Amino acid sequence: MMPASWSPHRGLDPSPAEARDWLRQELDGPDYQNPWLESVVRWIGDQLRRLSGGLDSLTEFSPLTTVLVALIVIALLVWVLPKVRRESAVGLEGDAVLADLTVTARLYRDLAAQAMREGQYDDVLLNAFRALAKDMSDRTLLQDAPGRTAHEVSQALASPFPDYADRLTHAANLFDSVRYGHRRASAEQAEQVQHLDAELVGARPVRAASPQGLPV
Repeated sequence: MMPASWSPHRGLDPSPAEARDWLRQELDGPDYQNPWLESVVRWIGDQLRRLSGGLDSLTEFSPLTTVLVALIVIALLVWVLPKVRRESAVGLEGDAVLADLTVTARLYRDLAAQAMREGQYDDVLLNAFRALAKDMSDRTLLQDAPGRTAHEVSQALASPFPDYADRLTHAANLFDSVRYGHRRASAEQAEQVQHLDAELVGARPVRAASPQGLPV
């Protein structure tokens, strides 16, 4: 493969393969490793392969194709990268399930019920899990509730509610996938978390055992 040439009049003049490699290396960088970007990156790659596939036999890269590649990279840098960084910052700051302890479990359940009537299953699932966490915090079964992530909530509640451990883990996975993974909840998934919350309201926790093996 001939190295990319440069001249003061024409600038950098890569071959088709080199231009695709440069763009691929840019897209493979850590700044673009975000789940929702994968489909965008694949689409761009497909379009570039279709556009430049017939140009590999030429000795020079089409000026139009070169400009197109440059515009795509610039667009990604200017539009996509800041968005990814903002979302990453929000994720790092907003991992806790309960950001505001002044919101009651009843209010979370009311919000979940209203969202169910409106078919907003993402909000149903999120608010139902928050209701669960808030209720357990009020019952002093969940310590340090404001700082706990969904998985920390499920792990902490697995001890007093061992029969619900698997369902708690599943609910935490659903919460994270909707809240941070940009997934959409189904009606069935939303109902699962609602039912788990409702069942735990009336469930009796298993009391911890003392070192001598006697109930505390």
